[in-house]
Amino acid sequence: MKYDATMKCLSLKLPGDLTTLIFNKKLELEPISESLPTTEHRPDFLAKVSDEAGDFIVHIEFQTAQDHTMPVRMVSYYGRILAKHKLPVYPIVLYLTPEGVPVKGGYTSSVRNKHVMTFDYDVKRVWELVSEEIFEKELYGLYPLTFLMAGADIDECVRNLDYAIKHNHLDRECYVCARILAELKYAPEVVKEMIGDDFIKQSTVYKEALEEGASLCREKDILSVLATRFNQVPDRLSQRIRNLRERNGSLFDDLIKLAVTAKDIGDFERKLGKMV
Repeated sequence: MKYDATMKCLSLKLPGDLTTLIFNKKLELEPISESLPTTEHRPDFLAKVSDEAGDFIVHIEFQTAQDHTMPVRMVSYYGRILAKHKLPVYPIVLYLTPEGVPVKGGYTSSVRNKHVMTFDYDVKRVWELVSEEIFEKELYGLYPLTFLMAGADIDECVRNLDYAIKHNHLDRECYVCARILAELKYAPEVVKEMIGDDFIKQSTVYKEALEEGASLCREKDILSVLATRFNQVPDRLSQRIRNLRERNGSLFDDLIKLAVTAKDIGDFERKLGKMV
């Protein structure tokens, strides 16, 4: 989704200020590779922290809304990060909106009378943060998110964002990120007042967000065609198509044609295998 692309854009500056807010001190983050073994899914942000308390890894996931699979996903990430980097991991999930089921910050597992594990991760809900605190502490990386915070004054958010951009604490793309994220809370006509369309159209972030959104639509079109023609699409095939969108969305026009012409699901999968 376009919000995921937007959060990726902000991830260079945002994690440092988010961890400052959480730990109440500025940490020196050394970004490390988000790639993990045995998976095609990458965590949103990983960094190594070295201070007097010892080395550890900060892992941050950005979520537009609550996902009921999040606790299991975070456990999975934790195990793979620990296995690769051999350091303690501090996991954080940053939620942008209160949509969905109640947010839970942990996972527990028991089998019969045996307690297997308890896993906790830090949860930050943007709508519960206070914009005045963010501005007071000059946590510039969080400025584009202040529009989503409770009781936020739009004019004040814009003024502070302008200041951060003009004084090179943030780049111009962050203004565009702020507008995209504000769409989660405000009506389009309100959001449009924040920044003009001419600037938006020139923005690399916005173009990438639109391209990702278009790719997601093509993914749904392919699955819809397959479901209409063959009644059911196996979960493994749906996941395979979803992974292709993340790795190579340029194939989707050919995949739509294949979905229309394939004799059956097996024929589609065989020819898909030859294409990729």
